[in-house]
Amino acid sequence: MIRPKPRTVGHREMNFNRLHILWLIVFLLFVALILRLSWVQLGGGEKFQKLAKENNYKQIPVVAPRGRIYDTDGKLLVGNESLFAAIYLETDDKPEAKLKTAKNLARALDMPVKKVLEKMDVGLDVKGKTVPRKQPPYYPKKIKDRLTEEEVVELSEHPSDYKGVNVFLEPIRDYREDTFAVQTIGYVRPFAGAKASLEKYKKAQKEPDDDGYLDWEQVGMDGVEYSFQDELRGHHGYKVVRVNSTGKPVEVIKEVNPRPGNDLVLTLDKKMQLETEEFIEQQLQWLRTQAPGRHRAPYARNAYAVAMEVKTGKIRTMVSYPDYDPNIWNGAVTAKDYEHLTYTIRNGTIREAPYDARYADNPGKEYQRHPLSVLPPGSTFKPMMSLMALNEGLIGPHTLFRDPGTYYYAPATPPVRNSGNHNYGVMNVEKAIQKSANTFFAWTGSRWYRKEGKKSVGQFKDYTHQFGLGVPTEVPLKGEQDGTEDYLSIADHFSPMGAMVLGSFGQAQRYTVMQLAQYTATLANEGKRMKPVLAEAVKTHEGKTVKTFKPKVLNRSKIDPRHFQTVKSGMVKVTQPGGTASRLFQDLPFKVAAKTGTSEQDIPGRGRVENSVFIAFAPADDPKIAVAVVVPEGGYGGIAAGPIAEKMIRLYYREFMEK
Repeated sequence: MIRPKPRTVGHREMNFNRLHILWLIVFLLFVALILRLSWVQLGGGEKFQKLAKENNYKQIPVVAPRGRIYDTDGKLLVGNESLFAAIYLETDDKPEAKLKTAKNLARALDMPVKKVLEKMDVGLDVKGKTVPRKQPPYYPKKIKDRLTEEEVVELSEHPSDYKGVNVFLEPIRDYREDTFAVQTIGYVRPFAGAKASLEKYKKAQKEPDDDGYLDWEQVGMDGVEYSFQDELRGHHGYKVVRVNSTGKPVEVIKEVNPRPGNDLVLTLDKKMQLETEEFIEQQLQWLRTQAPGRHRAPYARNAYAVAMEVKTGKIRTMVSYPDYDPNIWNGAVTAKDYEHLTYTIRNGTIREAPYDARYADNPGKEYQRHPLSVLPPGSTFKPMMSLMALNEGLIGPHTLFRDPGTYYYAPATPPVRNSGNHNYGVMNVEKAIQKSANTFFAWTGSRWYRKEGKKSVGQFKDYTHQFGLGVPTEVPLKGEQDGTEDYLSIADHFSPMGAMVLGSFGQAQRYTVMQLAQYTATLANEGKRMKPVLAEAVKTHEGKTVKTFKPKVLNRSKIDPRHFQTVKSGMVKVTQPGGTASRLFQDLPFKVAAKTGTSEQDIPGRGRVENSVFIAFAPADDPKIAVAVVVPEGGYGGIAAGPIAEKMIRLYYREFMEK
């Protein structure tokens, strides 16, 4: 019997290698299949864009909804509404036929033919002459949005009259009708206009990516709509369709759904914000028409207020009054609309906003006769001056000053007087804060200059910057101003001593209300300056948190901590019997530290006006909320601005402390 020869090791190795080669071939085929599928899903867009250039294929973008905006409790502030829009997909018709379509559209949509042709961008003018195009022929063009029901029916039922025109749904920003924090939230406009005015969008146009902006896409122009544009913007989808001879889609070749933008949760509290806005409107009306005697303020039409948490920097209320309805931006804005917006659109809590001159016979001339929103802090600066004087050793907590009633800081200079020409007798720093004695602080300012010379001006500036005065607060909003330090110019060109004296009681410097709020919170926080926070979190459309915003300490002051208690004690006395705000905060279950201010300002052609300023924090022994209010031409701080500050603190107590 002949036995078969046993297989050698070489044979086994050969079979094993063949098996490896077979598996490698299968693996490579599998990889090739995956790559092909990926190209179809991801890279196929280039193919379809090429097809779209052919007359019978069109790539139609599907605009992604912007993210929604909520208040701190999850109440919807800004949403989206889906409305019909007319989109033009250019056909291969002759120029005469395109011109006829434009004229038909002009009649149906109540638009000038010239405007329709500009929107269609077919390279023709109203006379049929050739003009330059703005975009390639295969790009879809939006003719009009917010179509009426009648317009939708007309375009849909008579396709032969409107060749290439299709009706699609697209998201439009939907704002509240109660104008909630309108300047803080901001507004949106089409990218086509934004790219001509804002650097952010100019750059986006020059460096397009795979998810480039559409000309008719709504983008943030101001407020949080602008600051959080990248979070709120969604990712567009698209459809590749085959169209017939009239430009109507007959087959969808490929469809990619849009992805909505992320939602934004703000720190603003709906109830605090709305009730403060309502109270301010009532307070201004009372000042103009019902306030008694010398407290009547006939020009009090504007007010600015901020409530900021001391330990977190969260902004709970932010009012710039008057306001306006941001839904105006979703339609055509007339010349008259723009004129009114001039006096309402700017956020006066962070930058200069004009007097509300809308009702004057000559608004453009009238607003120049009134102060803007960035004002001298007046006597609200005196706690700051007290801290600097204590820290520099110019005074101690028990240093006594005998009030002369009229204080001359240098020969041949105008004297400094107290409000109402009062003489407060012998006082220390706490009483000086309580009574708001200009003479006391002018005395400390002149002592500082005599001790340090012009060097004192630089020291003065360094201290104020540590509290957010004269520097940006870093609130996440476009266009924040850092105030005006006029005392520096006075020191350089006139008198350093005069600069120190004027600065000591809140003159020769101007700050925003946001700066005053941050300064007040830093006082309450014993020198720890917090960054203002406007957003709590960013969430997906489904509610998953993707980003949170934590408190941030910007800097710590160089003031000795023991001096803060002296100043806080003086501020508490402001709200007690004998203080300049003794009628406020009386039935709250805690003490409030405050400071009134009546800042004077010289207006060309009118003379000197008095602005009402007020700051406060509470509870005094464990501060949680700091507020700042300015009422231009409101008069005394405790009369015009004080009640608004009181309202905000009461609302904060109700919404955040009683719960």
